[in-house]
Amino acid sequence: MSRRSRRPGGEAERSAPAGGEVGAGGGATGAGRRPYLPQALFLIAVFLITTLIADLAGAANLGVAAGIGQIVFAIALMATMLKN
Repeated sequence: MSRRSRRPGGEAERSAPAGGEVGAGGGATGAGRRPYLPQALFLIAVFLITTLIADLAGAANLGVAAGIGQIVFAIALMATMLKN
């Protein structure tokens, strides 16, 4: 490395943000992301409504209805994850 590129106050030091933080305010909480609570409430509602519909439609017992609700919950979870 030449002396010119090692000189104090070089381009690398001037372009760094104050405080040494890279991408302050970024990370996992990007501007385009939906909040966590509405997503969780949506998934819970999907599970409960699907379980209720399966139970009313004539599932053998509540366990079978909950199993169907669990499958639909997993599908809704994957759709939510891929949407973001």
